[in-house]
Amino acid sequence: MYRLFLLLLVLLTCLVTLYLDWPWYVPAFGAAVAAGLLPVWRRSGFYFSFLAAVMMWGCYAGYLHLLSEGRLGDRLAVTFGVPTGWVLVVVTALWGGLTAGLGGLLGASLRIAIAGGKR
Repeated sequence: MYRLFLLLLVLLTCLVTLYLDWPWYVPAFGAAVAAGLLPVWRRSGFYFSFLAAVMMWGCYAGYLHLLSEGRLGDRLAVTFGVPTGWVLVVVTALWGGLTAGLGGLLGASLRIAIAGGKR
């Protein structure tokens, strides 16, 4: 049950980040706080934060790619040497997921270290 709350809190953090136009690394702080407060294992802290951020950043990057009709993504794809702009959408989603996942892992690890090895 706590993993669902972690997933929802990271999704909410990503939404607020995108709405308020904050930097890309802010969901990592939200994931760290959420995983630090909720009693989840380190593995769950990483995976559920990663999943939430991948979904949110992937949807947002895909939306921006479709909004520009692929022109911006395809031009940047040529710059980075990848085949299409959709590859950049996937890379953006994975990068955001990795950032938030590591934040969730940090939060869960800190909570376990402070609690003295207890879950």
